[in-house]
Amino acid sequence: MSTLYDLFKLSENATQEQIKQAYDNIIKKADSLPENEKIIQQIRRVKIAYGILSNPEKREKYDFDLAAKRAQALLENVQIKEKQELVENKTEKQIEQERRIKQAIDEHLENIAKQQKVKQEKQNRTKERKEKRQAKKEAMLKKEREMYAYGAYLEKQGYYVKYPWTWLRIKRLLITIISIIIALSVMWQIPFVKQTLTDLYQQNQILRLLVDSITSLNRSILEWIKNIFK
Repeated sequence: MSTLYDLFKLSENATQEQIKQAYDNIIKKADSLPENEKIIQQIRRVKIAYGILSNPEKREKYDFDLAAKRAQALLENVQIKEKQELVENKTEKQIEQERRIKQAIDEHLENIAKQQKVKQEKQNRTKERKEKRQAKKEAMLKKEREMYAYGAYLEKQGYYVKYPWTWLRIKRLLITIISIIIALSVMWQIPFVKQTLTDLYQQNQILRLLVDSITSLNRSILEWIKNIFK
Protein backbone atom coordinates (compact mmCIF):
# COMPACT_ATOMS: atom_id res chain seq x y z
CA MET A 1 0.00 0.00 0.00
CA SER A 2 1.58 3.29 -1.13
CA THR A 3 1.64 6.09 1.48
CA LEU A 4 2.45 9.81 1.61
CA TYR A 5 5.71 8.95 3.35
CA ASP A 6 6.79 7.08 0.22
CA LEU A 7 6.79 10.35 -1.74
CA PHE A 8 9.53 11.65 0.58
CA LYS A 9 11.27 8.24 0.87
CA LEU A 10 10.90 8.41 4.66
CA SER A 11 9.66 6.04 7.32
CA GLU A 12 6.42 6.67 9.17
CA ASN A 13 8.42 7.58 12.29
CA ALA A 14 10.18 10.50 10.56
CA THR A 15 10.38 13.80 12.44
CA GLN A 16 8.99 17.10 11.23
CA GLU A 17 12.56 18.29 10.48
CA GLN A 18 13.21 15.24 8.29
CA ILE A 19 9.93 15.73 6.45
CA LYS A 20 10.67 19.45 5.83
CA GLN A 21 14.20 18.69 4.66
CA ALA A 22 12.98 16.01 2.26
CA TYR A 23 10.29 18.38 0.94
CA ASP A 24 12.84 21.17 0.35
CA ASN A 25 15.18 18.78 -1.46
CA ILE A 26 12.38 17.63 -3.79
CA ILE A 27 11.36 21.24 -4.59
CA LYS A 28 14.97 22.30 -5.28
CA LYS A 29 15.50 19.29 -7.52
CA ALA A 30 12.27 19.99 -9.38
CA ASP A 31 13.26 23.62 -9.96
CA SER A 32 16.42 22.48 -11.73
CA LEU A 33 14.51 20.17 -14.07
CA PRO A 34 12.74 21.27 -17.30
CA GLU A 35 9.08 22.03 -16.61
CA ASN A 36 6.59 19.49 -18.03
CA GLU A 37 3.24 18.02 -17.15
CA LYS A 38 4.68 15.07 -15.28
CA ILE A 39 6.87 17.27 -13.06
CA ILE A 40 3.94 19.63 -12.36
CA GLN A 41 1.72 16.72 -11.27
CA GLN A 42 4.48 15.29 -9.09
CA ILE A 43 5.10 18.64 -7.37
CA ARG A 44 1.36 19.07 -6.78
CA ARG A 45 1.19 15.67 -5.05
CA VAL A 46 4.27 16.47 -2.96
CA LYS A 47 2.79 19.79 -1.82
CA ILE A 48 -0.49 18.14 -0.86
CA ALA A 49 1.38 15.42 1.04
CA TYR A 50 3.55 18.00 2.83
CA GLY A 51 0.46 20.00 3.77
CA ILE A 52 -0.88 16.92 5.55
CA LEU A 53 2.32 15.61 7.15
CA SER A 54 3.57 19.05 8.30
CA ASN A 55 0.31 19.61 10.23
CA PRO A 56 0.35 17.56 13.47
CA GLU A 57 -3.44 17.15 13.61
CA LYS A 58 -3.77 16.20 9.95
CA ARG A 59 -0.79 13.83 10.22
CA GLU A 60 -2.30 12.15 13.29
CA LYS A 61 -5.62 11.63 11.45
CA TYR A 62 -3.79 10.34 8.36
CA ASP A 63 -1.75 7.87 10.44
CA PHE A 64 -4.92 6.67 12.16
CA ASP A 65 -6.76 6.15 8.83
CA LEU A 66 -3.69 4.42 7.38
CA ALA A 67 -3.54 2.04 10.34
CA ALA A 68 -7.27 1.32 10.00
CA LYS A 69 -6.90 0.52 6.29
CA ARG A 70 -4.00 -1.80 6.97
CA ALA A 71 -5.96 -3.56 9.72
CA GLN A 72 -8.93 -3.99 7.36
CA ALA A 73 -6.67 -5.32 4.62
CA LEU A 74 -5.04 -7.72 7.09
CA LEU A 75 -8.49 -8.92 8.27
CA GLU A 76 -9.63 -9.49 4.69
CA ASN A 77 -6.45 -11.45 3.93
CA VAL A 78 -7.02 -13.60 7.00
CA GLN A 79 -10.63 -14.27 5.99
CA ILE A 80 -9.59 -15.17 2.45
CA LYS A 81 -6.92 -17.48 3.80
CA GLU A 82 -9.43 -19.13 6.18
CA LYS A 83 -11.86 -19.68 3.30
CA GLN A 84 -9.11 -21.21 1.21
CA GLU A 85 -8.09 -23.49 4.07
CA LEU A 86 -11.73 -24.43 4.64
CA VAL A 87 -12.12 -25.38 0.96
CA GLU A 88 -8.90 -27.36 1.01
CA ASN A 89 -9.89 -29.20 4.19
CA LYS A 90 -13.34 -30.23 3.01
CA THR A 91 -14.01 -33.93 3.27
CA GLU A 92 -15.40 -35.99 0.45
CA LYS A 93 -18.66 -36.28 2.39
CA GLN A 94 -19.04 -32.47 2.55
CA ILE A 95 -18.24 -32.12 -1.14
CA GLU A 96 -20.81 -34.78 -2.02
CA GLN A 97 -23.38 -33.10 0.23
CA GLU A 98 -22.81 -29.73 -1.45
CA ARG A 99 -23.08 -31.40 -4.86
CA ARG A 100 -26.44 -32.93 -3.92
CA ILE A 101 -27.72 -29.60 -2.59
CA LYS A 102 -26.68 -27.85 -5.79
CA GLN A 103 -28.31 -30.60 -7.86
CA ALA A 104 -31.55 -30.28 -5.84
CA ILE A 105 -31.56 -26.51 -6.35
CA ASP A 106 -30.96 -26.91 -10.10
CA GLU A 107 -33.80 -29.46 -10.33
CA HIS A 108 -36.12 -27.15 -8.39
CA LEU A 109 -35.32 -24.23 -10.69
CA GLU A 110 -35.82 -26.48 -13.72
CA ASN A 111 -39.25 -27.58 -12.40
CA ILE A 112 -40.23 -23.96 -11.85
CA ALA A 113 -39.18 -23.13 -15.41
CA LYS A 114 -41.25 -26.06 -16.75
CA GLN A 115 -44.30 -25.01 -14.72
CA GLN A 116 -43.98 -21.46 -16.02
CA LYS A 117 -43.69 -22.77 -19.57
CA VAL A 118 -46.81 -24.96 -19.16
CA LYS A 119 -48.69 -22.03 -17.62
CA GLN A 120 -47.65 -19.75 -20.48
CA GLU A 121 -48.72 -22.32 -23.07
CA LYS A 122 -52.09 -22.69 -21.32
CA GLN A 123 -52.56 -18.93 -21.29
CA ASN A 124 -51.68 -18.78 -24.99
CA ARG A 125 -54.24 -21.50 -25.82
CA THR A 126 -56.91 -19.71 -23.77
CA LYS A 127 -56.08 -16.46 -25.55
CA GLU A 128 -56.30 -18.17 -28.95
CA ARG A 129 -59.71 -19.68 -28.08
CA LYS A 130 -60.99 -16.29 -26.94
CA GLU A 131 -59.72 -14.66 -30.11
CA LYS A 132 -61.38 -17.35 -32.26
CA ARG A 133 -64.70 -16.97 -30.40
CA GLN A 134 -64.50 -13.21 -30.74
CA ALA A 135 -63.71 -13.46 -34.45
CA LYS A 136 -66.59 -15.91 -34.95
CA LYS A 137 -68.96 -13.62 -33.03
CA GLU A 138 -67.89 -10.61 -35.06
CA ALA A 139 -68.39 -12.57 -38.30
CA MET A 140 -71.90 -13.60 -37.19
CA LEU A 141 -72.75 -10.01 -36.24
CA LYS A 142 -71.46 -8.77 -39.57
CA LYS A 143 -73.50 -11.38 -41.44
CA GLU A 144 -76.61 -10.51 -39.41
CA ARG A 145 -76.17 -6.77 -40.05
CA GLU A 146 -75.80 -7.42 -43.76
CA MET A 147 -78.90 -9.64 -43.71
CA TYR A 148 -81.03 -7.04 -41.92
CA ALA A 149 -79.70 -4.25 -44.13
CA TYR A 150 -80.63 -6.22 -47.24
CA GLY A 151 -84.03 -7.10 -45.70
CA ALA A 152 -84.71 -3.44 -44.95
CA TYR A 153 -83.87 -2.58 -48.54
CA LEU A 154 -86.31 -5.24 -49.84
CA GLU A 155 -89.04 -4.05 -47.47
CA LYS A 156 -88.67 -0.54 -48.86
CA GLN A 157 -89.19 -2.01 -52.30
CA GLY A 158 -92.50 -3.49 -51.12
CA TYR A 159 -91.39 -7.09 -50.57
CA TYR A 160 -92.30 -9.20 -47.54
CA VAL A 161 -89.12 -10.40 -45.88
CA LYS A 162 -88.97 -13.37 -43.53
CA TYR A 163 -85.76 -13.35 -41.57
CA PRO A 164 -84.17 -16.73 -40.74
CA TRP A 165 -83.63 -17.80 -37.16
CA THR A 166 -79.97 -17.36 -36.30
CA TRP A 167 -78.26 -18.30 -33.06
CA LEU A 168 -77.85 -14.63 -32.13
CA ARG A 169 -81.55 -14.02 -32.73
CA ILE A 170 -82.50 -17.03 -30.59
CA LYS A 171 -80.06 -15.88 -27.88
CA ARG A 172 -81.58 -12.40 -27.78
CA LEU A 173 -85.09 -13.87 -27.64
CA LEU A 174 -84.16 -16.14 -24.72
CA ILE A 175 -82.54 -13.22 -22.88
CA THR A 176 -85.69 -11.13 -23.45
CA ILE A 177 -87.99 -13.91 -22.18
CA ILE A 178 -85.86 -14.53 -19.12
CA SER A 179 -85.73 -10.80 -18.38
CA ILE A 180 -89.54 -10.57 -18.65
CA ILE A 181 -89.97 -13.58 -16.34
CA ILE A 182 -87.60 -12.09 -13.77
CA ALA A 183 -89.35 -8.72 -13.98
CA LEU A 184 -92.77 -10.32 -13.54
CA SER A 185 -91.50 -12.40 -10.61
CA VAL A 186 -90.25 -9.26 -8.90
CA MET A 187 -93.45 -7.38 -9.65
CA TRP A 188 -95.50 -10.34 -8.36
CA GLN A 189 -94.07 -9.65 -4.90
CA ILE A 190 -95.75 -6.22 -4.89
CA PRO A 191 -99.27 -6.62 -3.40
CA PHE A 192 -100.91 -4.02 -5.64
CA VAL A 193 -99.44 -5.50 -8.84
CA LYS A 194 -100.24 -9.04 -7.67
CA GLN A 195 -103.89 -8.12 -7.06
CA THR A 196 -104.17 -6.33 -10.43
CA LEU A 197 -102.71 -9.28 -12.34
CA THR A 198 -104.95 -11.72 -10.47
CA ASP A 199 -108.06 -9.70 -11.34
CA LEU A 200 -106.95 -9.43 -14.96
CA TYR A 201 -106.37 -13.21 -15.12
CA GLN A 202 -109.82 -13.99 -13.68
CA GLN A 203 -111.68 -11.52 -15.90
CA ASN A 204 -110.02 -12.27 -19.26
CA GLN A 205 -110.67 -15.78 -20.66
CA ILE A 206 -108.08 -15.46 -23.44
CA LEU A 207 -105.39 -14.40 -21.02
CA ARG A 208 -106.41 -17.19 -18.63
CA LEU A 209 -106.17 -19.75 -21.40
CA LEU A 210 -102.77 -18.46 -22.48
CA VAL A 211 -101.39 -18.47 -18.92
CA ASP A 212 -102.78 -21.95 -18.20
CA SER A 213 -101.24 -23.28 -21.43
CA ILE A 214 -97.83 -21.80 -20.59
CA THR A 215 -98.03 -23.12 -17.03
CA SER A 216 -98.97 -26.58 -18.26
CA LEU A 217 -96.15 -26.53 -20.79
CA ASN A 218 -93.63 -25.49 -18.13
CA ARG A 219 -94.77 -28.29 -15.84
CA SER A 220 -94.44 -30.81 -18.64
CA ILE A 221 -90.93 -29.61 -19.42
CA LEU A 222 -89.92 -29.79 -15.73
CA GLU A 223 -91.35 -33.32 -15.41
CA TRP A 224 -89.48 -34.37 -18.54
CA ILE A 225 -86.20 -32.95 -17.16
CA LYS A 226 -86.75 -34.73 -13.82
CA ASN A 227 -87.35 -38.05 -15.59
CA ILE A 228 -84.11 -37.66 -17.54
CA PHE A 229 -82.00 -37.22 -14.38
CA LYS A 230 -83.69 -40.00 -12.40
